[in-house]
This record gives sequence, C-alpha cells and structure tokens, in this order.
Amino acid sequence: MSTGNAAAPAGPVPDLRVIERFLYHEARLLDERRWDEWEALWIPEGEYWMPASENQPDPLNHVSLVYERSLLRKVRLKRYAHPNAFSLVPAPRTMHMVSNVMLDGVDAKSGECVVTSRFIVLQYRRDKQDVYGGCCTHRLVPHGDSFRMALKKVEIVNCDAALENILVYL
Repeated sequence: MSTGNAAAPAGPVPDLRVIERFLYHEARLLDERRWDEWEALWIPEGEYWMPASENQPDPLNHVSLVYERSLLRKVRLKRYAHPNAFSLVPAPRTMHMVSNVMLDGVDAKSGECVVTSRFIVLQYRRDKQDVYGGCCTHRLVPHGDSFRMALKKVEIVNCDAALENILVYL
C-alpha cells in the first residue's frame, strides 16, 4: 500500500468527502458517548494505538500510552457505560474537532486506504478542561458505502510529557 504524502494514491480513489464524513461521524459518536455505535465502526481485529514517544515504530516492542485491540477496547467501553464506574463520575465531556483530512494511500485491490488528519480534543471534567492535539492516522477498510477502522493511531503532540489521566478516546 502506498502511504507516501508526495504522490497521488494509485488505483480508484475514494471520495474524500465520504472519508471526511466518516471521521466526523466517528468524532460525534465519541462526543455523544455512543459506545456501541463507535465499536461497530471497527473491524474485529482493529487496533487503537497511542504512542508514548515521537516516531515510535510499533506498539508491540515499545511502551505505548494506549494499545488496544478488540477485547481491551470492549472492556474499556463496558466500564465507560457502567453506572458504578466511580472514577468516571461525573462523566468527562468532550468535543472532538477534526481537520486537514488527507488521503495518503489506497490499495488498488482491496480499496483499503490510509488517511491522516489533525485533531483537537477538549476534555472537561470536575471544573478542569484539558486540551489534546495531534495527528491521527486511520487505516480504513471499505464497508458498503462507508468504511470500518482497521487502525486508529493517535499521536498527541505532547506524548512524551507528564500527562494527567486521559479519560476518553481521542
């Protein structure tokens, strides 16, 4: 799969507006805490990865801030929805802003594409607002007239800084 930024993607190119709508929809589901619908956006073996250092090569041989596959993601989502999750009372409120969506590569055979975007997420809880910003890389697999996520890599700008608890998905 081509992932270079300089060259145009090879093969049939998905409509960037469809990709943007998918990313905006994902952000809305996270903000509205619609966990079941957000989980449905993933392929079964999909990976959510938040590296702990700039240019971290992989999540398996290096410590990450977050690395989840389906099972851990489902455990966390179940905790988010549980009324006795006292560490989440009151629940954090978020606002995800997605911009600068770029199609970086398309696999001509499968239609799988690599998309990067920039983001800012505001997290508010107990009179405290935190701001997270960075770059997201999505690996998207075609699914009907939309996509499913095979990978969401969230690279926050201050990944190597001392961080308070990130209570939400970015």
